[in-house]
Amino acid sequence: MKDNSHAEEKSELSGKGLSRRNLISRSSSLIATFALVSGGLTAVPALAASENNDSADLNGFIRLSRLLTGHNSLDVQLGERLYNALSQQNTKFADWVKQLTLYVQQNNIPDVETLDEKLKQQPLHEPMMAIIKAWYSGVIEPGYHATVYGYQQALMYQIPRDGMVIPTYAHNGPDYWVANPPPVDRLLTF
Repeated sequence: MKDNSHAEEKSELSGKGLSRRNLISRSSSLIATFALVSGGLTAVPALAASENNDSADLNGFIRLSRLLTGHNSLDVQLGERLYNALSQQNTKFADWVKQLTLYVQQNNIPDVETLDEKLKQQPLHEPMMAIIKAWYSGVIEPGYHATVYGYQQALMYQIPRDGMVIPTYAHNGPDYWVANPPPVDRLLTF
């Protein structure tokens, strides 16, 4: 009896040791990826992609988005939400991202303005504009019933952020309740 329990215990330990090794090897690959990113290379950190989207496709979308928006520090979680939403909206979207990326690489496109000029009146112009609009507005479709994928992170609010409050019905701005209220100097009289 004791020998069987000892054997079971030993197999459990070896299973735990194996999972620790996997954890260590995965952690080291993540550290290497972050080292590449901090070194200035164009690699994108490992992303948690949904089952429908391959992480390589998502990484390609983020790299392309950096060129299209002119911003290198894009919110990766917002990028994942936008990519998933655009992919669900149109099944060809992932292919368009690959085609745009290939076009940029083959033609050595340095910036979005050059790409815009070359793609005018071509089928890839529309998906290019859809990506830009999504990042700047935080939505992927027009209208007041549109789903908002990013509000505070939308790029249209990032540029003037130092001098403009993000428009909201909350008069002190989004998430105003996390700050202490201003002191009351005197009561209003009517």
